[in-house]
Amino acid sequence: MRIENKNAIVTGGASGIGRATVRRFAAEGANVLIADRNGAGAELLAQELAGSGRKVLAHQLDVSNEGEVDAMVDRAVRDLGGVDILVAAAAIPYAGFGGAEDRHRAIVDKPFAEWRELLSVNLDGVFLVDRAVARAMIKAGGGGRIINISSVMAVRPAVNSSDYCVSKAGVWMLTKVLALELAPHRITVNAIAPGGVRTPMLGAALQRNPGMEQAIIDSVPLHRIAEPEEIAAAAVFLAGEEASYCTGTLLHVNGGTLMV
Repeated sequence: MRIENKNAIVTGGASGIGRATVRRFAAEGANVLIADRNGAGAELLAQELAGSGRKVLAHQLDVSNEGEVDAMVDRAVRDLGGVDILVAAAAIPYAGFGGAEDRHRAIVDKPFAEWRELLSVNLDGVFLVDRAVARAMIKAGGGGRIINISSVMAVRPAVNSSDYCVSKAGVWMLTKVLALELAPHRITVNAIAPGGVRTPMLGAALQRNPGMEQAIIDSVPLHRIAEPEEIAAAAVFLAGEEASYCTGTLLHVNGGTLMV
């Protein structure tokens, strides 16, 4: 019960890393607002956790929409009583994970519309959510925890994945700047850098690309793909008192894929 009676927002909370984080936060005693573009999925998860003894709310959200983001934070303040923790996990994956189209493209072949679509969620969306939550935390005066989901690709480039790499590198720099700016308010800001994680989005890519799973496994020193719960465990650590002196950190949870 490391975050008992804390109030948390998890964006992208209806699936993958976000879903595992919502479940873990509720198990650790937090009230949670599940924000996701998939409102029905968020509602199903809220219903699943209805018997947990915690307040769990579902909220449909497009993180790239400034008005929707501000309204979501206002609801969390009103209906949960405040925001102590944010996990910004909403993202569009590279290479068309979860979609019909594989968007692996060299920069010279990258349509600007694809570039903007991905960055509007992966970077602009994190900025908007971080900003709105930070404003609420500053106003409340009780400090807080902001945790952004970045990637190993924030610091390790990959061909044909320019938009994704740049978006996650931007999240990492945003995290560091916010850590400096919010430290006087006792708000810590950290990021997590997963590698391959067994989420529905990765699963869709593995179905389209036979042999991809083994290639990922072969690239990881621990020789396996992570489970979403392992990333959620890192989020619980960063959200709790044990990480009270951690800020501006990129926590690598990637099986040794990237060592810095």
